[in-house]
Amino acid sequence: MKIEDLKLFVKVVELGSFTAAANALDVPRANVSRRINELEAQLHTSLFHRTTRSLSLTNHGEIYYQEILQALALFDNANQAITQADTLIKGKIKLGILSETHELLQPILFTFLDLHPEVELDVRVIQNGFIDMYQQGLDIAFHGGELIDSDLIARQILPLDRCLVASPKYLQSKQLPEDVHQLVEHTALCFRWPSGEIDDLWQFVEGEVKVNSPLVSNSIAFLKDATLSGRGIAFLPKILVEKELENGELYQILPEVSAKTEHGYLLYPQPRTLNYASRELIQYLIQEIPKLA
Repeated sequence: MKIEDLKLFVKVVELGSFTAAANALDVPRANVSRRINELEAQLHTSLFHRTTRSLSLTNHGEIYYQEILQALALFDNANQAITQADTLIKGKIKLGILSETHELLQPILFTFLDLHPEVELDVRVIQNGFIDMYQQGLDIAFHGGELIDSDLIARQILPLDRCLVASPKYLQSKQLPEDVHQLVEHTALCFRWPSGEIDDLWQFVEGEVKVNSPLVSNSIAFLKDATLSGRGIAFLPKILVEKELENGELYQILPEVSAKTEHGYLLYPQPRTLNYASRELIQYLIQEIPKLA
């Protein structure tokens, strides 16, 4: 009986399927199924109830899972003590970041890699942390917007206050709105949430307005480029357009108007299911990301 197979068993339980565990560990699904079958054969009992649509623990499986969690925690603590003593952090981390955030995150991630050269970082651009966490088998993911009911931990790490922006090219032929209600007279560039819903009800502390949008995208980067090209007004997180506002490529409209506060989150499963390198990166991001604000 191998420690790796016990950790695989825990990963299957935490993620809820053989496929999700296979994605998380970068192994074929057949490999996961075979190893769980071999573990059950060694234990002479079934750990899971299997149907075509669901996977759940048997009574024996639930007991075994709780005991194995404690045993693996002791095992990992022992390894961690040695690792900390050697000041060496190593291992693979799969991290999901949102489009158009790489310029903000690269310096932080590069510094972490310089501090821990034995770490292998696999960075993937995602749309929704809650969905892509399982579909891509991520260890950690960034998420903006509404939270979804999930077993994942969602750590609030950064305010994502939005602002109204347009390019000088667009504003050459348009009269500036005097209040948010005049935005209906302008061309709006709107984001499509991963749920499919279009973000065309722009909410402010002073009220909300439903805008007219002939151009919709699920990519913040696309909307930002469209705004720079003079296609209309966008309602974007200010942290993602600060450089363009400073150099004059974009102009902030109605700067006195405050958007309703939104937040960026760091998503990750229960830390006991992550390797030591992933847990260290989480703590590092929790420390460094708020400084961006």
